[in-house]
Amino acid sequence: MDIDPDEIVTVELSWDNDTGPTTYSRDLTRRQLGNLLLQVDDMAADTDARREASA
Repeated sequence: MDIDPDEIVTVELSWDNDTGPTTYSRDLTRRQLGNLLLQVDDMAADTDARREASA
């Protein structure tokens, strides 16, 4: 089964805040989603490295 990198997927994030639940929803291509996840992973690695450096 091939995955089409240009297929549109809906990404939905939901969280609670002072005014109640908030939902953020966007349509992205699978390629954009992959790039976004790589950026989040890089940010997490940078955060871990900074925590280790300051410990």
